[in-house]
Amino acid sequence: MRVEQYAPRWHGAVLALANEVLGEGYFVRPSEVAGAPGAALLLGQENETLVCFAHGSVLPENGLRDHLEGQLPELPDEIAAADRDGALGVIQAAAVSPAHRRKGFGSSIISVLHDRLVGLGADKLIVTFKRAQNVPHVDGMMGKLGFEPWQRLPSFWRKRCDAGEFKCADRMDGCACEALLYRKTVF
Repeated sequence: MRVEQYAPRWHGAVLALANEVLGEGYFVRPSEVAGAPGAALLLGQENETLVCFAHGSVLPENGLRDHLEGQLPELPDEIAAADRDGALGVIQAAAVSPAHRRKGFGSSIISVLHDRLVGLGADKLIVTFKRAQNVPHVDGMMGKLGFEPWQRLPSFWRKRCDAGEFKCADRMDGCACEALLYRKTVF
């Protein structure tokens, strides 16, 4: 797999993969996301076909509350300090094409994004994963990358999902997704 920084020529492919994996309208404006200060949007491709992407950023000082949409759990001291100092990296979205899962693409792109965020100044990292019935379990992969489970937010996406801001691919009679937060101390 070849990993590269987002370029506008991948716009349609990124949106198609995001809509398939995360739900229509959940991940939008990739050019804007990639160009934000402290952000990285990395693409994994094989034979000029997009197989995965991952997006993350280093949050501004005290930015975790906004990132978690006000659902701020109790913070371990090291996460609170990194948030206060503007040294908290967040892997915000990752998607792997269903046809390419279980081949190491997800862990590879997250590993490269991890290193990019450290290069942008992050010394602590958190990852937010959406978990639904049809979403593969990521605990093993995250453990191999040095992340440990931290929190579950059972209604993280519910408000936006119920309001129709995006069409969750896993929605049944209502929003049943939860956010799994993983953390890692780099330094």
